[in-house]
Amino acid sequence: MSAHFDVEQDNMHFLRISRRVLTMFFVLLSIYLAASTYAVLLSTPSSLHDWRGVICIVLTVLAFLIYGIQFRMSLNRDCLPSLRSAVGIGGSLYLIVVLLTLINTAFVWDFYVVFAICFGLFGGVRLLLAVGIIALTMFAFQGLLIWPPTGSALAGIAGQILTLFSITGLNIMFQDLIGERFERNQLFQQLTQTNSELEEAHRQLAQSVVQEQELAVLRERTRLAREMHDTIGHALVLISVKLEAAQRLRARDPERCDRELESTRQVARETMTALRASIADLRSPTLEHEHINHALSRSARELARRTDLSVTCTLQEDIDLLPAPVEETLWKVSQEAFTNIEKHAHASHVQVCIKRQGEKLLLCIHDDGIGLPPALNQPDKDGRFVYSSPGGHYGLSGMRERIEAIGGHLTLRSNKEQGTTLEVELPLLSDAPVKLLPL
Repeated sequence: MSAHFDVEQDNMHFLRISRRVLTMFFVLLSIYLAASTYAVLLSTPSSLHDWRGVICIVLTVLAFLIYGIQFRMSLNRDCLPSLRSAVGIGGSLYLIVVLLTLINTAFVWDFYVVFAICFGLFGGVRLLLAVGIIALTMFAFQGLLIWPPTGSALAGIAGQILTLFSITGLNIMFQDLIGERFERNQLFQQLTQTNSELEEAHRQLAQSVVQEQELAVLRERTRLAREMHDTIGHALVLISVKLEAAQRLRARDPERCDRELESTRQVARETMTALRASIADLRSPTLEHEHINHALSRSARELARRTDLSVTCTLQEDIDLLPAPVEETLWKVSQEAFTNIEKHAHASHVQVCIKRQGEKLLLCIHDDGIGLPPALNQPDKDGRFVYSSPGGHYGLSGMRERIEAIGGHLTLRSNKEQGTTLEVELPLLSDAPVKLLPL
């Protein structure tokens, strides 16, 4: 079937043809009724001068009116009428023809009009039942229902039954074809509507993907801006202040000037180290096709080499094939934790452990440093203690947002005696909820 098939246009075209056929039948049957009544009255001139002629004309006019109502109703619908309407119209026409035949048996052939009109009133078994009643009535008025039956009576019954039920069978088959046609068009219309909905959903999905990509870019830009503000921005301000102080001290206190310059070089070196760490953080293992365990081991070794920390890294061997969001979160969170340890913890030992636990992945990073400031330890609405980033810093908040975005959970424990422990629980199921990170 053509992809450009218009169901509404096809239905309208079929309805126009149906109306033309119904109009043709209405005209033909009306002419037959009028001609039949005229012929019967003309064949019996005496009936024109008594009550029989008047009754015949009145009944014929009434039959016209009833058939006209049925014709008008059939023009405004594309299916058979209700059983009540069909029985009312068909029964009325049947009784009129019975009365006409009782007046004059020549009207018996008008039962064929009722027979034809039944095609627009009934279907299936009901149509067969109506045709059977009409046939028996005709046979009774024709004197064919006699006992014992004669050869001529049987021949008349057989011939009319063959005619009536052959036409009826063809009509039922035609009704079935029309019903299948409307069912096909309805299914095609539903399919077209479903395709339209799928296309709209695909368009919205594509638009959502584009928006998600734009949001991802904006989130990454925001993260970079925060990190540059926290590291490079502060360092540049400090370098500028120290250089100005060294310039003022150069004439009157050269020794102190040299100390300021050396301190400035140290700040510059630390800033370069932070910059390299940021650049390494941009090269995500998932983007470089490096397994997460190899990437974390490499990052832990680099941390130990930069800071002279003792770093113990325990990684379960079967964590190579993880969902991309889980790998990305592991990498980002571990890098943020390593950066915080390097900058703030004043630790000597760091322990990193990753293992599976059922359908979850657990990450634990512990250092023996000075712990987090008590000011950052605040109770939430449930009474539990949570750690948040200080004003102007975004490390802990961003870490928590990233973990919760893929349905994970972050736990932080910190004090001066035992250092800081970061525990991350991430789901490994593909249907875990995913949320957008706020900007």
